[in-house]
Amino acid sequence: MTATRPTALVTGASRGIGRATAIALAEAGWDVAITARTVHEGDAVHQSVDGDVALPGSLDDTSARIEALGGHVVPIVMDLLDRECLAPAVDIAIEGLGHLDTLVNNAIYVGPGNDHRFLDIDADILDRRVLGNLTSQLDVTRRALAHMVERGCGTIVNLTSPAGYAAPFALPGKGGWGMPYAVSKAGFHRIAVQVAFEYGDRGIVALNAQPGMVATERIMAVGRSRELIAKYGAPPEVIGRTLAHVVAAANDGPESLPWPNGDTVELQDLAHTLGWLDGPGRFPDPT
Repeated sequence: MTATRPTALVTGASRGIGRATAIALAEAGWDVAITARTVHEGDAVHQSVDGDVALPGSLDDTSARIEALGGHVVPIVMDLLDRECLAPAVDIAIEGLGHLDTLVNNAIYVGPGNDHRFLDIDADILDRRVLGNLTSQLDVTRRALAHMVERGCGTIVNLTSPAGYAAPFALPGKGGWGMPYAVSKAGFHRIAVQVAFEYGDRGIVALNAQPGMVATERIMAVGRSRELIAKYGAPPEVIGRTLAHVVAAANDGPESLPWPNGDTVELQDLAHTLGWLDGPGRFPDPT
């Protein structure tokens, strides 16, 4: 590793887990590039079953928090549905940071369809979800990975979900996930293990990080369809701090990694072990 400050690109960092992770990394001495669609505070509105709700958080606000901690920040406007901006966003991050040690693939597509059953979903919603949750992440990962392989080191951490590998615990709209989200996250879940297998011998670490239920700003705004997560979810600040801990642990390369390369790290279990969370925070037993 270089003697300079470590660097990370965190996607989807205007709010939620991404914002918390970027701030936690800055607190730990990292320089951070951040992406989001929301540039200014007050720009984001979530359309929920209870009506439109303004969402807090923006690139401006996260950047200000990182700068206040003494970190260098590179804010980048990025839309997962615009493939033309994805690889250039990674290039901007590398140029602004000088090099890239870690990519945190946190951003996901937020749009309609996740509260409906499969037969009630239009085909274009399926297309957007797969593009925004899988194809776009492959584009971002490919560009970052090429830079890391050339340097001989680097870490990729992907925010995975049980929707990609576990049986549903509730119906869509009743606290569970819809088909487009489940299918797209299943594909996304396979990226880390494949990258680790193909490039672990080139100094690359790739991990999945499973955050569990997290009471993000968006979850709190959605209303009745996500009340289970709002009730049982962990604070995003705890998950962000734990994810930053994973990133730091992986920064020394595959040989000193506390987990098998390509593995899935359960963040709430780890936060519990570290004494940062009162309990493991798993999904409640639906029975």
